[in-house]
Amino acid sequence: MPVVHPDFHPLLAAERHLRAADSLIAHLIDRHGPCELVNQSRSHFHMLVKTIIDQQLSVKVARRIAERLLIVQGGEVFEPSGLLRLSDDQARATGLSRGKIRYIRELAQAVSAGEIDFMALQAAPDEEIVKILMAFPGIGRWTAEIFMMFSLNRLDVLPLGDLALRNAIKRHYRLDDQAPRSDYFALAEKWRPYRSIASWYLWAAVDS
Repeated sequence: MPVVHPDFHPLLAAERHLRAADSLIAHLIDRHGPCELVNQSRSHFHMLVKTIIDQQLSVKVARRIAERLLIVQGGEVFEPSGLLRLSDDQARATGLSRGKIRYIRELAQAVSAGEIDFMALQAAPDEEIVKILMAFPGIGRWTAEIFMMFSLNRLDVLPLGDLALRNAIKRHYRLDDQAPRSDYFALAEKWRPYRSIASWYLWAAVDS
C-alpha cells in the first residue's frame, strides 16, 4: 500500500482529486509518496531571497550559494538587516552575480521600508501577488509563482516558466516539441484546483 497523508492533512483532498483525475499523476503519487509542498517553515523573505538565488542555476549550485550567503550574513534565515550589512565583495564571494546582489539588496530595502507586506500578500489573489512582486527588479513571473507555491502554499499554480516542469509534462504526456503553452495549460485543466501539487509530482519524477 502506498504511503498517504493522514485524514487531517491539508493535501489529502488534493491527492485524492489528482488520483481520480489523472492516472499518470496517480502513479507518481504511489511512487513518490505524500507531497511535501506545504511542509515549509522558513520566513517569506527568506524564501523569496532563496528563489532569486535559484534563478537559472542548478539545484546544487544554488544551494551552495545560499549556504555561503547565510554564513556571511549569520543566522539560520535571511534577514533584510543582515543582508543590507554585507558589502558587495562579501556577497560576491558567495558566488552571487552582480545582478542578483542588486536584486536581493533592493528587495531587502523594500521590506525594511515596509514596501512589501507579506501578511497582505498572504491574503491577495494570485495575479495580484504576481503583479506586486514583478514590480521589483529581478522578480519575474517564474520567481513569483515559485514563491507562491513554496512559501504562500498556493495550491493551484502552474509555473510553466520552469523548463524542468515543461520538459516533464512534454515527456510524460508526449507533447510535440513545438507545442504552444496553451496546450500545456489545456492538459493541466484536469488538475485544477491543485496544479501546484501535480507540478510537485512531475518535478519529483524528474529528480528521481
